[in-house]
Amino acid sequence: MKLLTKAHTSQRRLIEILRVINDADKPIGARAISDELSNRGYEIGERAARYNLKLLDELGFTKKRGYRGRVLTHLGHRELSDALVGDRIGFVNTRIEEYICRTDFDPGSTGNRVIVNTSLLDKRDYEGTLEQLKKIHDAGYTISRRIQVLDEGQEIGSIKVPSGSLAMVTVCSITIDGMLLKRGIPVNTTFAGVIEVEEGRTTAFTDLIAYAGTSLDPMRIFMARKTARVNAAVKTGNGMVLANMRDIPLAAVDLARAALEGAKSAGIDGLIKVSEPGEPNMGCPVAPGKVGIALCAGVNAAVALEEAGIPVKTSPISALADYSKMREI
Repeated sequence: MKLLTKAHTSQRRLIEILRVINDADKPIGARAISDELSNRGYEIGERAARYNLKLLDELGFTKKRGYRGRVLTHLGHRELSDALVGDRIGFVNTRIEEYICRTDFDPGSTGNRVIVNTSLLDKRDYEGTLEQLKKIHDAGYTISRRIQVLDEGQEIGSIKVPSGSLAMVTVCSITIDGMLLKRGIPVNTTFAGVIEVEEGRTTAFTDLIAYAGTSLDPMRIFMARKTARVNAAVKTGNGMVLANMRDIPLAAVDLARAALEGAKSAGIDGLIKVSEPGEPNMGCPVAPGKVGIALCAGVNAAVALEEAGIPVKTSPISALADYSKMREI
């Protein structure tokens, strides 16, 4: 039996679970599997992980080793060896497209659901976190001043806030892609990257990863590499911030500019630059007949917290949230 008989998205999730179990080299439980999947860009909670493990047990790919967790069976090892990395290429882009279609945010309508990033932190760091976020927002390196704070035990998407922790929910820049789509503007999220800041001005991309060509979330990769220098950009005017690119047809550029201007009235901005038709945007390639739009990444706030010594665990593009329930800092 092959996982190819399952729905494509479920297939890729199950294959990734097999990879996690294989990489563990010892029995591993549902919670640890869920955490590792999160690190790899697959946001499923512990409960969903248990459901998928039960399915893998039934397929004969995994088996329980008492309370220690699961291991792969011979059939599981064979299935994993047949699974190509191509199964995951473009998975992140697919997830982005799903969220873009699900968000209904539009300042000209009653739609309020925005795409958000979720950062878990210790309750004791709350006051310091707010002060840090104010500085980042004032510098203009995030998408919105609005945040939502969730207490221990509360849930958002597949994330449940652990005991002793808080969840800081911030707006993700992909929300703007959804807004453009709702206005009838075809939008393609193309690259994530690092932009150099010199004397307070964003100048050029120094690193780029295409969303369509990676099996991991590019923002997670840049955050793990610690390539940004957000606090330096805030304090000295010279540093590195995370950003992403999307392109739209040239014919829609005026409509897009109007939509971006309207979003400012609702407290959503983060625009860095709109390119000339078919011309690179600060070094980032743009397809012929297209216009590239560079926006600050919403996760810059979480990056700045880590740089300030505040431990956070961030899940980009983690859920949808009601924008009307988020409050300005």
